[in-house]
Amino acid sequence: MNDSVMRTSRKKTPADTTPFEREQLRFFLSGGNLASTLSELNPSLAWLPFLWEAKLVESDAQLVAWVERNFSDVDAVRDVAANVQFFGPESAAFLEFRLNAHAETLPPLLSKCWALILRHMRSAQRGLAQNEWFEVLRLVKQGNHSSDLLERLSNALRPKLRIGKRLNWYNRDTGLAPEYPTDLMSIRYEVNGGVSSRDVLNGWPKTLPSDADEELLRYLTSALGSALGDATDAGIEGNEGYGVSDADVPSVAPHRQNAYRSGFQTIVRVMADVWSRLASKSPVKALACARLWRDSQFRLMRRLGMFAFANPAMPGSEAADAVIKMTSGELFLTGASVEAYRLIRERWNDFPARKRSQILRRLREGPPKTLFRDQAHVDLYVDQARYDFLADMVRQNIDIGQQGKRVLNKIQARWPEWQPKPTEKIGFRVWHESGFRTHETGTEALNNEPDDKLISRAREIAAASPFGQDETWQNLCIGDPDRAVRALDAAASSGGWPKDFWEQALWSRTTYADSGTEIKIAQLLLRCPSDEFGRIAAAASSWLESHAKTLTEDLLWPLWDRIADAVLVDGEETNP
Repeated sequence: MNDSVMRTSRKKTPADTTPFEREQLRFFLSGGNLASTLSELNPSLAWLPFLWEAKLVESDAQLVAWVERNFSDVDAVRDVAANVQFFGPESAAFLEFRLNAHAETLPPLLSKCWALILRHMRSAQRGLAQNEWFEVLRLVKQGNHSSDLLERLSNALRPKLRIGKRLNWYNRDTGLAPEYPTDLMSIRYEVNGGVSSRDVLNGWPKTLPSDADEELLRYLTSALGSALGDATDAGIEGNEGYGVSDADVPSVAPHRQNAYRSGFQTIVRVMADVWSRLASKSPVKALACARLWRDSQFRLMRRLGMFAFANPAMPGSEAADAVIKMTSGELFLTGASVEAYRLIRERWNDFPARKRSQILRRLREGPPKTLFRDQAHVDLYVDQARYDFLADMVRQNIDIGQQGKRVLNKIQARWPEWQPKPTEKIGFRVWHESGFRTHETGTEALNNEPDDKLISRAREIAAASPFGQDETWQNLCIGDPDRAVRALDAAASSGGWPKDFWEQALWSRTTYADSGTEIKIAQLLLRCPSDEFGRIAAAASSWLESHAKTLTEDLLWPLWDRIADAVLVDGEETNP
């Protein structure tokens, strides 16, 4: 029996086995030395949750040799990242020593991934959260504003690296080789303990002298810079392209798009509001801080600088410099666009004439075509970037000059259907409405694609995304679900049932404009091949729950039965 179990577990994951086989494995591993058995047997690391649930692991140190044997396995990175909560600082220390011994033989991507995973392990929290905010808050209210306290507060607000399971394994499903750590695992930055900016701002007295606000901003600036450097090293932040800070911080200024955001959002909102308090107390000190942010190497810090220079207490000439110093990619194609639009609207008349001319020239030129991977649609992208800025300025009664008017008129002649975006939405790459309804602005690359080409085009866009975080298809499912379903229908006619694309469409809760879309989805799900249907059954179940009251019985009950059968089979295969 032992040999049979060894051969089976070596090649199978829990999803591939029966309850009896899992019980055999549990019995086999319960005797003897678990660490040496796992290292010798070397089953898939997907068995990690099973080992803990079966109470076979006494200490995560028992898993070190097993993990080491799989340093060169891409799937091992995925499995350990998905189950990183089972490891702590002690295992990280052992694994780091052993990883160093493999440094010359591992591909750079895997070395990078393991290094990130080990960093998460080293900071793992055991038991109660280690966040100090509530203790810090008590001391602040007692009047303690010492350097030690400010350091503790800034550390509490600093976003920390978090590794997890990659929910959308695009590269794995398509057979493409992974290029970035984000192809294998999720990487994000979170503040420990769920501290909110409101908690901090309510706890930090508004009546403190300007020196206290200035000192707090100095510590927070250092903490934010350290976190941004860390995220850049992790490959999810940078000065080129859309990064994690763009997703976490839709707007530096207060805005409803910031709702439900975490990560870098908390510390940025605290810094912005404390700076505003400082500006009302000491414009000179506030200006020094704004200059420091504007000249930073990090885009998010520069966004804080633009937020600050929108304040009328700051010199107009230096406010113009905040826009002029932006790279073209930053100005047109990142989250910094939100602050650029706001700064131009608020301070344009304060800019010196010569600097207004410089800015207008850049807006007329638009972003360089070399910034776009998709050269087939590059003229559309450049026109859209220029149009949004110039049309918004005209709406704000800002004189864009004769040359600007000529450029805008030519663009409008090429794209007569375009209308200026609402002021509230201008600059945002993705726009989320309250509740389940969402309107997106990030699907321009799909505008001119026929329905039967949408999915292949969305794949190309996702593959070209530098951080593996492209949301074009998701935005389409939310903004125009009827069109997304037509694209899925076209793919199904050719035998294609892409899991990730189907899941996004089924999870969308935007109301369909065409009543026939709901019927079409049910019909497609009923004729989906069994193997493919099993992969999307969970999403189909969620969709059916939301549409059970409106589907006709001839579709409702057959689909109900099919989902029940798929879930039952899946449950029998995956639960001991």
